[in-house]
Amino acid sequence: MRRKDEPEEESGGYNWMDTYGDMVTLLLCFFVLLYSFSSLNQTKWQELVSAFTGSGGGAVVKAFDVATIREDPIKIDAMINFENRSDGQEQQALVEMQEQIDGIFDELYQRILLYIEVNNLSGQMSVSRTEDVIILRFNEIALFDSGKAVIRPESEETLNHFIRIIADNIDAISMVDIEGHTDNVPINTAEFKDNWDLSAKRATNTLRILLASGLIDPEKLSVAGYGEYQPIATNDTPEGRQLNRRVDFVFNKIKVLENGEE
Repeated sequence: MRRKDEPEEESGGYNWMDTYGDMVTLLLCFFVLLYSFSSLNQTKWQELVSAFTGSGGGAVVKAFDVATIREDPIKIDAMINFENRSDGQEQQALVEMQEQIDGIFDELYQRILLYIEVNNLSGQMSVSRTEDVIILRFNEIALFDSGKAVIRPESEETLNHFIRIIADNIDAISMVDIEGHTDNVPINTAEFKDNWDLSAKRATNTLRILLASGLIDPEKLSVAGYGEYQPIATNDTPEGRQLNRRVDFVFNKIKVLENGEE
């Protein structure tokens, strides 16, 4: 019989084995993790197995190879994305390139404007711009006699000055569109069937001056004749019709960033 004052045996006397088992499991996970980080050959693998089984005579397992670690460092932070970092560098390079192009394009506009002002040519030509387009506009009297498509010899010299300015800044230009325009007064001569014909031949003859200079890549040049159908002023007055008879140089800026994103 147990005496009433004798303390009862503690229950769960084997709970220490649970703790021990957890510790062994954690150690196993730890060594497996070390193994996954290292570069093991067959000999190292056998050493690792022997270390766990106790059959290796106390062999020491070299988990890390210093030379390997230096050559191929472990990426601890899974959030680091080296491809994204490369994309970011490429994007930055594109931004810098676009800034250079913008600067050259601005210089093109300023040089054209300065040439017109210094040579008092504002009555014959003008220049305007948006963010991505510069328009150099030649009135009919700047290049042609009335009803003609042959460029006057004295006008070729002026054109050649502008061609040199364009060539100096061509790295910012994707395309130069040369556009011929007329007023709405019908024309039907032995040389021109209609205003379409006149506008197209004026634009083409202007293009040939650029080609003859050899300073601008022909792949960056285009020609169009619009006849009377893109007026910039009314055709109801002589002054308006004079403004509509023109040749436009449309300079399109190179865009290396999609959607203008910077």
